[in-house]
Amino acid sequence: MYRVLYRKYRPRVFADVIGQPQVTDTLKNEIKSDRLAHAYLFTGSRGTGKTTCSKILAKAVNCLSPKDGDPCGECEICRGLDNGSIMDVAEIDAASNNGVDDIRMLREEADFTPANTKYRVYIIDEVHMLSIGAFNALLKTLEEPPEHVIFILATTEVHKLPATILSRCQRFDFHRISPQDIADRLEYVCSCENTAIDREAALLIAGIADGAMRDALSLLDQCMGQSGHITEETVRRTAGLADKSSLLALTDALISHDIAAAVNMIDELHKSSKDMSRLCDELIEHFRAMMLIKTMKQPRELLVMAESDYEKTLAQAGMLKLADIVSTIDILQSASGRMRYGVNRRIEMEMTAVKLCTEASSEKTDTELEKRVIRLESIVSALGSDNQSAVQQRPKPSASAPPVKRPSAEEMEKLRSEAVPMTQWQDVIEDIKKYSRTVAAGFEGSTAYISGKYVLVDSPNDICFELLRKPAQRDKMRDSIKRVTGTEYKLGRYSYPDESSSDDALSKFMSELRSAGVPVEEINKK
Repeated sequence: MYRVLYRKYRPRVFADVIGQPQVTDTLKNEIKSDRLAHAYLFTGSRGTGKTTCSKILAKAVNCLSPKDGDPCGECEICRGLDNGSIMDVAEIDAASNNGVDDIRMLREEADFTPANTKYRVYIIDEVHMLSIGAFNALLKTLEEPPEHVIFILATTEVHKLPATILSRCQRFDFHRISPQDIADRLEYVCSCENTAIDREAALLIAGIADGAMRDALSLLDQCMGQSGHITEETVRRTAGLADKSSLLALTDALISHDIAAAVNMIDELHKSSKDMSRLCDELIEHFRAMMLIKTMKQPRELLVMAESDYEKTLAQAGMLKLADIVSTIDILQSASGRMRYGVNRRIEMEMTAVKLCTEASSEKTDTELEKRVIRLESIVSALGSDNQSAVQQRPKPSASAPPVKRPSAEEMEKLRSEAVPMTQWQDVIEDIKKYSRTVAAGFEGSTAYISGKYVLVDSPNDICFELLRKPAQRDKMRDSIKRVTGTEYKLGRYSYPDESSSDDALSKFMSELRSAGVPVEEINKK
């Protein structure tokens, strides 16, 4: 019978386990020095090697002639464990054997010495599925098991385990495997299977697998059923992905607010049986790539894509503001969440495209108008008491965008003259990332100065000032500054638009009011 790839190429020694040196090196050293723990806890996302390492460890501790901490694979114990003739290593699925009675039976069996091996090993998979009663029944045995028993607990959700269980185990965390390591392993498997695979195809499979080697091998198995030469197009067709050109064209339509083109593109993809939920996730990944390009100095290292696709993504990122990209990701993620609750995915995708094309432009207009109103208020404030009537007639900003309150010109000049650069500003931004990477991205490229009890922020863009005008964000910023510096500071803006001439400012103010469609005759009368 044909064996699927993830079973056929399951590692048999620690050296074959991909991307988990922090686990395999430690286990090998423990076996070589005979410093075995009585209970191990393997945690991590699916397909990262937890069960594989459990089986290798169970064989290694019982192997008659281990080699550098690895099982030899040739002695009667290793062969017996491979073919299932030796029953001293038991693999238990806690999802279906999660009751108190199941654990009581395990405890009774554990008291008996192993029939053929040195250690009786119990591998309990998905251990977080055990009931509270089952956990309590396991506690005492887990704390003081017989000398011939080793427990290996594996779980994808370690936060669901009681603290009493965690404290009794030696814990190992399995990381997501990097796309490059997965791609290397896929190329090795294809060479063994006499199948050709392009590097771009291997990287695409690795990206879809999201750090899980088992998922990558399963998808590779499907691709091999289609072609003896696996290309990027083969992978996209097998996984139900939109081809890259269609994805880029759909993004172009969204950027240019072309509703008809976007909906037509979605219709074509739907007719070719592309999954709309997967399409939405692909768009999220694409806009994430643009967000990284906007916010990082070296984003290429984090983006798994062909060089030609990277150049096109770079060009699209240059056409958008960071705030627009973040807003688009937020809308797409909301749509992706709704698609999982049984709504019509095609309609949801079309609605989302229309929303992105319409709201993006209206939000842009509202934001720019809001900025103009704030700028006009600043100009009027500089005109002095002789122009108070004009101040009273200025357009009021919306309730969601209160005007920026600023110190007087004399106070501002004094603050600037006493200001010194804040050397810990980047540390403050890093602290902000802990609660919101999106907010922290808005402060990229900004600088700050300390003047008395003030921290004055300066930036070439207005995104950070938009954020600081929100009371909740100001409070969080002050908290971050206090955590980094240990001192409480007030927040201010280091520089404002040039307002050297009152007459020029008033003239410009009137001109901008007219261009905004605001009647100025009554103001002129004043």
